[in-house]
Amino acid sequence: MYTREAHPGEHLSAHEDFEAKLAAARRLRDELGIARPILVDDHAGGVHRAYGLMPNMSWVLGRGGTILYKAMWTSAERIAGFLARQAAQPSGLAHAPFFTEQLELRRRDAATFQQGLERNGPRAVSEFARAEQIWAERARARRRDGSE
Repeated sequence: MYTREAHPGEHLSAHEDFEAKLAAARRLRDELGIARPILVDDHAGGVHRAYGLMPNMSWVLGRGGTILYKAMWTSAERIAGFLARQAAQPSGLAHAPFFTEQLELRRRDAATFQQGLERNGPRAVSEFARAEQIWAERARARRRDGSE
């Protein structure tokens, strides 16, 4: 689901209307070579709001809307593994679903991320740099206050 441009800038701005959002989703599809269908959220971001407003969440929903997989950050490798395990489930056996939660690490490709920011424009680069400063300041304050 394409929800919004995460770091708009002068070259690739926030979507002014739904047609601009569709064009941005097509551009992303073409740049990344995505072969699967991409759903596009409405201009106001109704689906994005309903599912938590995180910047890069992943959800896999079963028939009827049951949440089968949820991650706060997209990892195509982990989703592919999950889907492969789902497909390998033997048929005819009674299954008892259960909930699990885990904290995983992800590898940040800083160079590729920076290229994406630069593609969008200098404002995207500077706003993200400022956000990183704010996050670092908050982390230092939490450590000082003993809340970490």
